[in-house]
Amino acid sequence: MENNKVNLRDLLAEARAIHLAMKHGALSYEKAKVMTKPYLDTINKEVRKMARQYKVSPKEIRFSDLNRGI
Repeated sequence: MENNKVNLRDLLAEARAIHLAMKHGALSYEKAKVMTKPYLDTINKEVRKMARQYKVSPKEIRFSDLNRGI
């Protein structure tokens, strides 16, 4: 992360990788949810900031949304 910029695609890819590991049985649901929480918090914070900038309502990403094509 250069210049304090957050790369949302990389964060989302990390969270999806953890979710996929849970789907394949490498992690439990609770552990995967705890591991993705920091990623989702950062992503949602940036989403809220962008929504405020464009005066629209934010579409926050939940743990269950990682399985869908968002």
